[in-house]
Amino acid sequence: MHIDLVHAAISAVLILLTITGMRHFGIIDREHKKWDWKLFAGVFAVMLVFNLIWPAF
Repeated sequence: MHIDLVHAAISAVLILLTITGMRHFGIIDREHKKWDWKLFAGVFAVMLVFNLIWPAF
């Protein structure tokens, strides 16, 4: 169970870093939108790679 918590914590950090990085590099706007396909694609790609490296079974 503790490995699941570590996996979730690292996932949360990766998602926050992805959002911050995409805003920093100007890929997404700083204004709040309800839905942004670029943000979805970025988070999806990061989480896909992370879960391929460290699958949570």
